[in-house]
Amino acid sequence: MKKLISKLTLSLVLFLSFGMTAEAQLAKSGKFSGTFNAAGKALAMHMLGEAPVFILAEIFGGTTNDAGSGIFHMGSFKCTFANEVVQMPKTVGNGYCTVRDADGDLFTMRASEKGSLVGSAVGATTFVHGTGKYKGITGSGWYKGTPLPEIQPGTFQITATMGGTYKLP
Repeated sequence: MKKLISKLTLSLVLFLSFGMTAEAQLAKSGKFSGTFNAAGKALAMHMLGEAPVFILAEIFGGTTNDAGSGIFHMGSFKCTFANEVVQMPKTVGNGYCTVRDADGDLFTMRASEKGSLVGSAVGATTFVHGTGKYKGITGSGWYKGTPLPEIQPGTFQITATMGGTYKLP
């Protein structure tokens, strides 16, 4: 009985190890599409009377890839964005987002967007840095974010679709 348990345990360990190694493999180039959900808060605001004209925001969230694996699948991210209110409620913004995958590898994207304080935003992204399997990553993408109901005053929540292409050296 002990031998059977040992064999089953060894088989399980080998099976799980194979699964982790297979998940760590990433195609050298490809397309991606997926979703992300995030929550954030304003770190600072410049006001003109009672209306904001500049907002510095920090955003945290998670990503999934529509394929169920690959880049962006089950990732966590942090973004820092600067948004200018160009004509109430229209905004333009720029920022950086860093994504961490399940292996602990990171990549950073530069983003620019146009949107509204009370509505959706559309943005373009460019890969700028990477560690581990993402070292040397290049590519670009897009996203369209839609606001969700505020859960607490001073915070904001969004859901978004995204897509794009990437290339690794």
